Order: sequence, then structure tokens, then C-alpha cells
Amino acid sequence: MSNTLTALAPVAYSAAKVVAAEPFGMLDAINMNFDDKGVAKGDTVKVPVAPTRAASDFTPSNATSTGTDATASTVDVTITKSRKVSWNITGEQLRSLENAEADTTWFAQLLQQGMRTLRNEAEADAWAAGLAGASRAYGTAGTTPFASDLSALTNVRKILVDNGAPMADLQFVGDTAAGLNLRNLGVIQEAQKAGDNSQLRSGDLARHFGFQLRESAGVSTHTAGTAASATTDNAGYAVGSTSFTLASAGTGTLLTTDVITFAGDTNKYVVATGDSDVSNGGTLTLNNPGIRIAMSAATKAITMTSTYTGNLAFERSAIVGIMRPPLMPANPTISQLPVSDGMGLTYLLLDIAQYGQRSLELHLAWGFKSVNGEFSAIVLG
Repeated sequence: MSNTLTALAPVAYSAAKVVAAEPFGMLDAINMNFDDKGVAKGDTVKVPVAPTRAASDFTPSNATSTGTDATASTVDVTITKSRKVSWNITGEQLRSLENAEADTTWFAQLLQQGMRTLRNEAEADAWAAGLAGASRAYGTAGTTPFASDLSALTNVRKILVDNGAPMADLQFVGDTAAGLNLRNLGVIQEAQKAGDNSQLRSGDLARHFGFQLRESAGVSTHTAGTAASATTDNAGYAVGSTSFTLASAGTGTLLTTDVITFAGDTNKYVVATGDSDVSNGGTLTLNNPGIRIAMSAATKAITMTSTYTGNLAFERSAIVGIMRPPLMPANPTISQLPVSDGMGLTYLLLDIAQYGQRSLELHLAWGFKSVNGEFSAIVLG
């Protein structure tokens, strides 16, 4: 006869209510509508992407015309991780805890920490996916934004507008240093500037310039590559180009998510695929929508942005997430209980009967992908 977790449900719910939580703004900010509970780890969900369309002249006629064909492309979102946190307890250990009336407290604390561990891992992966797909960047590496005003938001908003991003649900996710600077601004602290004192009283950041402002413990530092004196070749490149041939010049590396500029162009572009040794030439690929200023048929020097903190600004549809409890087959020695952390995530708790002991596991599976990278940008910090 299998164990039952019914008696543990109130304890699990109690743990969910008091679980420790670093800020996890990315998971709240991205598009989770593609959650497919039928997809196993390693499988993919295909997200359709409509092609751009060209306009043509209208000419009246006695016969209707046939529209031009449109072929949609797709972006694959893969469940890349299925992770667990586990612990076990023997019968003697359980009796000792029961005698001290500490068994439920012990269980709740372990469950809290398990939820915290899995949630923080998923948060960091969501941020990394968003960073990898970002179109361009604004700001100064090594300088936390919002030191004196909200100009970082207006500038990154311009990037998204220029890229054609929808403005329906803009999100900004920064580290806690950016959050500190935001809360120190007069436009947030002073009611006559903010419109009311709700942000001052609650500490919760409201929308500014359309962006819902959030914080995340998953926002981290990107260590820049070492490229120096690298250049493109002299082929010349049109507006919108994303792939460039490098001249055999300079030294060092260009890495994915490096931020670079080209001579004659102040836009800060995000590298999709770099080069492990620029001295040998090779190919450099940028994220969509590519360069905004055409390159003439002459070599162009590439300037690296130094190591930075990758705060992100994006429209919700830019990043897709799939999160769910993993699928477990029925087993008479394993009891299963879905448990929510009260913050929107559902985990799978397993109670596994063993010889003289019980083993408990908390599971969560996830995958993230930037599917509309042109709808996202980096605010350097």
C-alpha cells in the first residue's frame, strides 16, 4: 500500500506561505502562456513568428488580386532542465523530531528552502535567456542606472519603439542596486512629483513611462570578452545586417552577449555569436534587428563595452517561459502532491517509501527562450 501525502498538505501550504524569497522579477515579467504540461524534458514547443510584409501599390480592377504568400518561421522553446531538491529521514530520526514536536517545523523549513533553491535557479535561467536575445543596449558599463533620473528608461524605451516593439506590457527587471537608486529618486519619494505617496509607503514600484519596474536576484554580471583592435572586413553592410565577416586583425575574443559599437555608429549592439580568436578573422553575428546605420565599403573598428550588469527592458512577449512539475509515472511506493509556493509556481512533492526510511523530493522543470529579441534591450549597470 502506498503512502499518502494528504496529511502533509496543510504543512506544505504553511511552508508556501512563509517561504523565504529573493526578488524574482523575471518570472513575473515574461510570457508564460506557452506552458505545455504535455512536453517532456528535451522536447520543444514551437512558437510561430510571422514574417515582415512589403507594401505594394493599389490599382482598381474588375478582377480581385491574389495576395502574396506568407511563410511563418518558428522559434523552438525547449524544456532544458528538470531539477530536484531532496532529503531523507529514518524512522528513528522522525520519532526524535516527533518527541520534540518539531517534525512539522523541520519539514516546513526544508520545503521552504527547496522552493527557494529551485525558484532562484529558474529565475537566473530566465534572465540569461532574455540577455542572450536582447537587441541593443543603453547606459554605461559599471555604472548603476537611475542615479539621478529616469532617463535610462526613456532611452531604452526609444530602442524598443524604434524596433517596432508593442507597447502593451513593458517590463523592466533590474538588480537591487538599480532598485535602490529608483527608490531614492524624488519622482518616487515625493508625493507631489509621484502623484501620490503609495510608492513611498509600500516600497512597491509603479509603472513609469509604461514600464512595470521589478527587481530580480537573478540579474547578474556579464564578463566581457577580450577583443582589442578587431575590425570588420571592407565589404560594406546594409541597415538590418546581422552577420559580419571579421578582418584578420586585433587579438582576443568576442563572446555571446558582449556589447559592442562600430566606428561611425554610436548604437550599442548585442553579440549573438562571437569569435574565439579575432586575429584569424571569422564571423560575427548580432541579434535582431541588426545594425541601424549602414557600413560603407571600408573596415570598421569594433569597440568592446566592458563587463556589465545586465538589467533588462522588454515587452512581455519578447521572452517565453515553460514551467511545470515534471511528469512522474504512478508507483505504489511513491506518493505525489503538487504544491504551490503562493507566488505562481507549482512544484511536485514526492514521498518515497524505502527500507527503514523515507526520502522526499521537490521537483520543477523549466525552459526559457527569447523569441522576439528585437522587443528587448539591456540597461547597462
